[in-house]
Amino acid sequence: MRLLLFLFFCISLPFYVSAEDEPSDDISLLLNDLKNAKEDTSKIIILNKLSAEFIGENNDEALKCSKQARVLSKKIKYDKGLANSYYNISKCFYYKYEFDSVLLYYKKSKDINLKKSNWGIAASFELLVGLVYQIQSDYAIAINHYQKGLQLYTSLNDKKNSANCYNNMGAAFYNLGNYEKALDNYFKSLEINEEIKNTFMVAKTYANIGGIYEAQEKYSKALEYYKKAILIASKTDSKQTIADTYRNIGGIFTQEEKFDSTLIVYELALNTYIQINDIRGLVVLYNSFGQTYASLADTKPINEKKKTLEKAMNYYNKSLELNNRELDEIEEKIFSYQGLGESYIFLKQYSKAIGYINKAKKMAEEFELASNIRTAHNYLSKAYAGLDDYKKAYENHVLYKNWNDSLKNDENIEMLTQASMQYEFDKQQKEQEFIQAQKDLEYQQKQKRDRLIRIFILIGLGIVSLFSIQMFLSFQRKKRDNILLGKQNEEIEKQKEEITDSIRYAKRIQSAILPSNDWVNENLPEHFVLFRPRDIVSGDYYWMNKVDNKIILVAADCTGHGVPGAFMSMLGVSFLNEIVNKNNTTQPSLILNQLRNQVKRTLSQTGKEGEAKDGMDIAVCLLDQDTMKLQYAGAYNPLYLFRNGELIETKGDKMPIGIYIREKESFTNHEIDLEPGDTFYIFSDGYADQFGGPNGSKFKSRPFKSLLQSIQSKTMAEQWEILETTIDDWRGEIDQIDDMIILGIRI
Repeated sequence: MRLLLFLFFCISLPFYVSAEDEPSDDISLLLNDLKNAKEDTSKIIILNKLSAEFIGENNDEALKCSKQARVLSKKIKYDKGLANSYYNISKCFYYKYEFDSVLLYYKKSKDINLKKSNWGIAASFELLVGLVYQIQSDYAIAINHYQKGLQLYTSLNDKKNSANCYNNMGAAFYNLGNYEKALDNYFKSLEINEEIKNTFMVAKTYANIGGIYEAQEKYSKALEYYKKAILIASKTDSKQTIADTYRNIGGIFTQEEKFDSTLIVYELALNTYIQINDIRGLVVLYNSFGQTYASLADTKPINEKKKTLEKAMNYYNKSLELNNRELDEIEEKIFSYQGLGESYIFLKQYSKAIGYINKAKKMAEEFELASNIRTAHNYLSKAYAGLDDYKKAYENHVLYKNWNDSLKNDENIEMLTQASMQYEFDKQQKEQEFIQAQKDLEYQQKQKRDRLIRIFILIGLGIVSLFSIQMFLSFQRKKRDNILLGKQNEEIEKQKEEITDSIRYAKRIQSAILPSNDWVNENLPEHFVLFRPRDIVSGDYYWMNKVDNKIILVAADCTGHGVPGAFMSMLGVSFLNEIVNKNNTTQPSLILNQLRNQVKRTLSQTGKEGEAKDGMDIAVCLLDQDTMKLQYAGAYNPLYLFRNGELIETKGDKMPIGIYIREKESFTNHEIDLEPGDTFYIFSDGYADQFGGPNGSKFKSRPFKSLLQSIQSKTMAEQWEILETTIDDWRGEIDQIDDMIILGIRI
């Protein structure tokens, strides 16, 4: 019995030191300094140092210190202290496995981390967030964050953390099945760590390189690197690396069916994990024990096989129980479910096996883990065959073969070998001899072909000469035409560049008239704005203003896209400024009435045939947070309000801002009583109208409502990210067909 080997790669946390001073190892001295510190930057620096010292040892105390630093930094407007406190808070949550909170503080810190003085913190944040996504099996996103961190660390000449970025990218590329890039990043990490004499990370990197060879079943080479890792880790007392490497060596012994040796090194790893309280290491190791006992069962007589399999299943269940309680790591759950499924197959309990394997397959498909999907189909084929359901057994076997063929890539293995060592001299000699023999054979064949070719050339020359004069004359004509065409193309390109530059300048103007981020953040703490123009400039726009402590919110969709739509949007903003600021109109229905009159008058719309029918669909809200009242009026565009997870939809009037043959005298004004925790949204139809999905159809309103309902428990920043990711995934390779605007506000 053989399961796919799961190899846990060592990944690195960022190391950040504040520029003001190096951290002290003496917590008592820092606590004493804190008592005498004034309410200024020095106290913030001490609090952040204390937090850094406590992290990993006493995370609750670390969180308390970093939150005090955050409050004081905001009070005296000390950006560097605030950025550092955000990072320490995030790192505390990382160690508490509260990953949503890590991402929340990452988003909060982004604006202040743009300053060059905060680049060190920004880089550390990118590395930390990359770790979060890697743990959650979102490897492509993790790599993106590692690359951002690497760019910042390189600009700061921070070699230690640059090496950490390379190391973590290596692990992520391995999980994506790209062994060539994985090994390339590990060697870059190793080179830097050896240069700066970081023996702790040298040991880790040796272990990771060994893991690549193990995955390729090059066990002797893998053991060579693992032994190097243990030797160096022992000198630095790096128990984590020692335990991980012992576990990986045990995996090799299992593959070679040296089960007694496997159990010995696993026990060494187990004792170390328990000693350092490494929950993740224990989850992985329990699965490894399960794999070993499952493989050992193959060697046992029938009467002992069941007891050995029960030991395997006991370890798989221990891993699942600890994982569900503490970690929620997807790949380890898949491994446990697959192990249980395979064990039940050998016990001939096929229905139970199918249940566990389907759980593993569903999770593997959700996270696009090709190797695990392949394994699941293989086991399902065996289980259905055991139930005499040969149709499903055959279907799953075909799927297994398809996945298996796509994953076996000889070229990838060859490039991996080339990246790690040079070819042996005798191999080069043999290759050269083979190449020379090929050349000799080709030369002999060429001699025969040349004789035939000479005969055909003599015949062809006569024919060719008849056409040569005609071709020459034709060439001269084309040459003149091409010169003229080239000049025309240059003129067109120049005009195109001038037009594009003008549109980009128009974009800067359009962006300048939109509400600033500072104003929005100050007046709407819990909100998001999703604004995605289809072209350089947008026909959708949003507008906000504050009158007597009441906030007016507008989301509008003008006729057309690009430049025509942008002209309408700028007219809309101009009219809104006049209606609200000059005319002192704040009631949403009256704002729409006046806006309609302004548009009709400006565009000379009288209803006659042939005249412009331009206008806009719009939603306007007046938010009074003191009285907890919300007024709303809409021209086609509705208002979605969610209360306790339930949708309350208020529809707009079915008439636009512009000329309309069935228009009413006035738009309807709706007044809504708000409750704490309510979330409401105004938007254009651009999001729901995007084409994509498996059939290239529209996203549509009903899925849009369901999506909003499903994310009500998330923060507004998380909602924005989910909406962005969902529509991008939906569109895939299909171009965006419409501008998009969504405003979300939580009370």
